[in-house]
Amino acid sequence: MDFIAIEIETANQWRDSICSIGLVKIVDNQVVDTLFTYINPDQPFDEYHTSHHGITEDMVRFSSVFEDFYPILNHWLTNQIVIAYYRDFDESVIEEACTSINKLMPYCHFGDILSFSKQNLKHLQFYTLQSIASQFNISLDKERAEIIAELILRFEQYFNDFALSKLTNNQSQLSVQNSSFSSPTDFQGKTIVFTGGLEGLTRSMAAKKIRSYGGIFSNTVTKQTDMLIVSNSSWQKAQSGQKSSKLQKAEQLQADGFAIKIIPEEKVRTYFK
Repeated sequence: MDFIAIEIETANQWRDSICSIGLVKIVDNQVVDTLFTYINPDQPFDEYHTSHHGITEDMVRFSSVFEDFYPILNHWLTNQIVIAYYRDFDESVIEEACTSINKLMPYCHFGDILSFSKQNLKHLQFYTLQSIASQFNISLDKERAEIIAELILRFEQYFNDFALSKLTNNQSQLSVQNSSFSSPTDFQGKTIVFTGGLEGLTRSMAAKKIRSYGGIFSNTVTKQTDMLIVSNSSWQKAQSGQKSSKLQKAEQLQADGFAIKIIPEEKVRTYFK
């Protein structure tokens, strides 16, 4: 198996506040490279997150900011299968961090071990990374990305029909329910969320434009979201099965009966010039 195991921590509740990244590269079931680094988020650390991961502002003070680290991350992840503990978190964090510096998210295929574990280790009472690792007698005295990598290798030994595809989302059909859009008046009084980087437009510029049309800009897809605008790059990735966490959440809300619109960038592009 060939894949990248990843673990990301943030300084606070904002998804673009990355403060550490761990990466393990597996080729032919062997560890061939590792990278563990602090990132200076240039944002305040809150007590809750520091108590969770133990990283403080002083520890990252002289570390690279994400914009400087981006070329390295892009090199590691592009065209790779990337496995996290919980993909929705890590994928959305990378997406938001890339958007904050007006860069495209690396083209990769995300998966996670949490969903697979819940489906195949039903006897477990808890599904923390530590609980799952303990089930396979994996030492916890190592970096979390190393634990994730070792777990995947153990999965292959333990489950007869295991394949990396069982950790990834292979659905390729993109939902376009309620995707009609006629004019900027459709923004008025509506809560709008973006996923992916818009061409030639920063997220702050897009937010300002939404507000000028009377809309409410938000970074998070919730039950109160009225519209998700999907960038051209994210739309293309979704067609091949690589849906962003925001798009997945919007589709789930649609399936649950919420009237959230999913709009491709090309339908609204002319109104953001």
